[in-house]
Amino acid sequence: MSKLEIAICETPAEFAHRFGRLTYQGSLWDLTHLDPIAFQCDLDLGFRSTVLVLFSCHCFTRSFAWDSRVRIEIPRDEIYNDGREERVLCPERYEASRQMLRDLVLTLPGRRIIMADQRQQNFVTVETTTASGERSLYAVFFEVEKDRTRKHRILLRIQSAYTLEQGLTKRQKEAKKVTLRSVLRATAEGRKIHP
Repeated sequence: MSKLEIAICETPAEFAHRFGRLTYQGSLWDLTHLDPIAFQCDLDLGFRSTVLVLFSCHCFTRSFAWDSRVRIEIPRDEIYNDGREERVLCPERYEASRQMLRDLVLTLPGRRIIMADQRQQNFVTVETTTASGERSLYAVFFEVEKDRTRKHRILLRIQSAYTLEQGLTKRQKEAKKVTLRSVLRATAEGRKIHP
């Protein structure tokens, strides 16, 4: 099977969700790097599939549990509300996403992907160096599902992306490795990937 080739295409209008701009401690955060991305690819199914990549606010926020302050000490303008949940703006996650996330997503076809959770079909890929060449483990967690509203379209949702302070867990180190092609093809065919 040949390497999966992707061709960036126009993002469908109904998925033109944008985070817009935020201000964090007086600094303007431009979140356009987290705008949805759409690409087409051939999964050897007799038709081209469109993959729509959507990003969550977890790429630039963290939970209250991961903040060193008690909630009452967190300034209101550092709390992000997306209408479903409230989280704390995180400059480290924001900077890492700005520097690495979009490129990492666009190079998924050539990356080793780990099955982070077999029950929920959740996947992770890890970047081992920063843009400046420093060693780090930047993990991108995502899930993939068929779009129920459009034929031949797959949704790839980036659930979270952040630097792993403790490294990979034992389970993640021993987890099954898969390719993006196999993940997308199984999703298009309505199958789960089994270890």
